[in-house]
Amino acid sequence: MASELSSIFLPAGYPESVRPEYLQFQLYDTLQAACSYLRNVLTTSALLKAAGVGEEAASPMAAALAWVLRDGFGMFGSLLFSYFAGANFDVNVKEWRLFADLINDVGLTLDMMAPLAGSLYALTAALGALCKTICGMVAGATRASITAHFALRGNLADVSAKENAQETAVNLLGLLLGSLAARQLGDSPLNAWLAFSVLTVLHVWANWHGVGCLTFEHLNGQRARLVASAWVAARARPAARSVAASASYAYASSYACLSPWAVAQAERIWRPVLTWLRGAQLGVGISALARTRGHRFGTMADANTLVDLEAIFACEDYLLRLDGRGVPQVAFRPAADGGSALRAMLHCALLTASDASSRAGRTAQPKPASGGIGADEAMELRTSLAECAEAWPAFVRALEEQGWHEASVPIAQFGTTRVHIERAKGE
Repeated sequence: MASELSSIFLPAGYPESVRPEYLQFQLYDTLQAACSYLRNVLTTSALLKAAGVGEEAASPMAAALAWVLRDGFGMFGSLLFSYFAGANFDVNVKEWRLFADLINDVGLTLDMMAPLAGSLYALTAALGALCKTICGMVAGATRASITAHFALRGNLADVSAKENAQETAVNLLGLLLGSLAARQLGDSPLNAWLAFSVLTVLHVWANWHGVGCLTFEHLNGQRARLVASAWVAARARPAARSVAASASYAYASSYACLSPWAVAQAERIWRPVLTWLRGAQLGVGISALARTRGHRFGTMADANTLVDLEAIFACEDYLLRLDGRGVPQVAFRPAADGGSALRAMLHCALLTASDASSRAGRTAQPKPASGGIGADEAMELRTSLAECAEAWPAFVRALEEQGWHEASVPIAQFGTTRVHIERAKGE
């Protein structure tokens, strides 16, 4: 019987034909899907009651119209959401997968609140439908990436088919448990809300652990920052040794910081938000580069600032500068690609890992009267750029030896702003 069940629900050749975390993820995914199905029973009952089902004075046509408008609002909203966020689904799969389940929780909660909304029933139900439609779109997109990640032997169709079989079994089980739960809960709103709350907490817990166990072997913005920062930190540890011994030790000790599994343990759903608020800013425009250093928000400097940066980064596909808070600001040239983005992130890690006290002294220096960047800042940028050029080959080698697919980061995730600086003749 175990063999037959395995052939129905697990890909052929399991476990060698899939990733090591496949079974762990599927168990959590099954649990969260069961919670969602059971909650759908509760929310559907609440929506039907709010629409007037079971009341003699209710109009069937009015209820049907409200239901159609609710679904239409959700579909239209999902199209807009796809337009603004669709390009990031493949890059940040784990974050978007968890987002899909959390937005589904919000949608189901709004459905449960619909009977209590009174005259705002239609709006509440429409917002709930919008959240659930967005969930379906994002979950479907990320599911394709996760399924492709699990397939190791060109068995994408088999892995997808077995996942559908698992989902069907969960739905059947949910149908039975939902019927039993509906009988036990009766028409009590308090019992319904208690069951809904417990299932929601269990759903969030299962999703958090399920997404957390995924180990991707391609770099995105968050993973690249973790890898670069850890590699730079490991490279700088043996400062008391001789130069030759230090370099050898650093290259060997950095491996443990670069493995996909180690990075997966350090990934957090809130880290992209914190990085966006406080970390290196990639894909900025000219105005960010030209701000006066030493002020949090800065003022516009003259063109000499851009001329100086252009001279320093003449051979690179990016331009880099620290703002008044010491946060790197990176602008990409039109020819920049994924390798350029990863190199810029390594440069950011090297620059921010330099001596904080000496950097603070340099930022306090006044700007030249003629404009442009100060001598200390220029020296800091040139030194870190030379260090980045020297470290780049070893960094790429370390990535390849640890199993990362390629030494690049999808540059599209940093926006579409590209900077082109050119001096006119005679200026």
